[in-house]
Amino acid sequence: MSALIPTALFTPRVRARRVGAWLLMLAATAVAAHEPARVAAPPAVAALPPLALGADAPVADIDGARIGRNALAVLQRYRALEGRQVSTDDVLAEIVEQRALARHAAAKLTRDALFPDLRVAFAPEVAADDKLTGVLRAVLREPLERALARKTGDALERVIVASPAPTAAQLREVLGDPAKIRLEYALDGDVASRAEALVVLRYRGLDERVRQLTLADVYARQNVQGRMSLHALDTEFLVVQARTRVVALLVQEWAQGAIGADAVNELRRNLLDREYARGLREHYGLGADMHDSNAYLDGLRRGVTAAEIAAWYAANRERFRRIERVRARHIRLADEATAARVAALLAKDGSNFAELARRHSMAPDRAGGGELGWLARRDDADWFTELVFAQPPARNGAPVREPVAADIAAHWEIVRVDEQQSGYFPADSETVRYIAARAIAENKARDAFAALLDAQRRATRVRRIDAGAGRKASP
Repeated sequence: MSALIPTALFTPRVRARRVGAWLLMLAATAVAAHEPARVAAPPAVAALPPLALGADAPVADIDGARIGRNALAVLQRYRALEGRQVSTDDVLAEIVEQRALARHAAAKLTRDALFPDLRVAFAPEVAADDKLTGVLRAVLREPLERALARKTGDALERVIVASPAPTAAQLREVLGDPAKIRLEYALDGDVASRAEALVVLRYRGLDERVRQLTLADVYARQNVQGRMSLHALDTEFLVVQARTRVVALLVQEWAQGAIGADAVNELRRNLLDREYARGLREHYGLGADMHDSNAYLDGLRRGVTAAEIAAWYAANRERFRRIERVRARHIRLADEATAARVAALLAKDGSNFAELARRHSMAPDRAGGGELGWLARRDDADWFTELVFAQPPARNGAPVREPVAADIAAHWEIVRVDEQQSGYFPADSETVRYIAARAIAENKARDAFAALLDAQRRATRVRRIDAGAGRKASP
């Protein structure tokens, strides 16, 4: 691939915001190469006062690890861009919480337990690093764009050191035959060594030093879809991913000079802590859909007793209200055209429903105006009863075809429900048992997680260094 970004795209209008557009086009190019660019886009810029950054200085340490003024300021600003006006104390409390949870997660759970989708998803370190780039781009957007414009001008090509991109044959030498069936897409042994030796591209950093990205560097940053593309010998995808990575590295390199290497490292650590804390929450089943499988929740659910279910049902009985009986009428028609014509003749208030039933219905009850009387809910209800119970009251239903094969002649039904009577699912029903057991398990999981969080907060040593950091500050 000769160039990632065609120079024809850089019209004078584009040059007015050339670096911002350049970053967006880089992301678009990556999408075109069938893998989304993972350099997170900044949120919409709000009307906020300028970010006040000065010389970095420690504000606190958490278990001996430094937290500085600039990292706090960047996170505070990012929260504001998300619509949350918070103090530096609030931000520090969030950092402490994420650190405490991440420490416990790393000590007590394996990576596979924390990140069960790790074989197909992005590694937590990659997710955190991509988020870091997005945070820096969002918070430091204007000075960052100016700095990159001075370095790169209109195109990334200005920092790329001319060198041939790997060929499909070179990829095959390292990764093997693309037709080979693989149980897992991963680099190991000699393959990993050869991947580390295959240079994808070289680029010149902001400090003018030449750096390089290898196949191993790019491979490590992929999810399973990206790894499959590489094993398919997709050289265009490989180069796009490498160039996307160059953008992120330039952003991070500039940020180290602007806010300090310590601040950038602290931000990266916090974002990685968040990945581990998120994995821990998901391990406890928090935030999951009630129907999703979760080993921890499933264990709690199996331990729920009949007495607990009975108590929960008594306290939440209204959640189990259902329609027990309906009084309804219907009109049965021979075909869709007739059903549509009769439906169009029905008065909105149903005042002529009985008359039209007597004139057009094929059902035996036509003489009685289609009256069905009261229908009770049954566990073995047929499709028509299910249709009646699904119909809202005091409205003419739309014509519904009898559920038989398309090539079989079928009649059509128009239903009107005149009255409904409600009741409750029985306390010993499977519906109550399933919903109550799941809800009880979720409550226990939340209580257990809250207790864990409280214990981990108390076990975390936080030392404030700068008393001024507790003041409410504008982001």
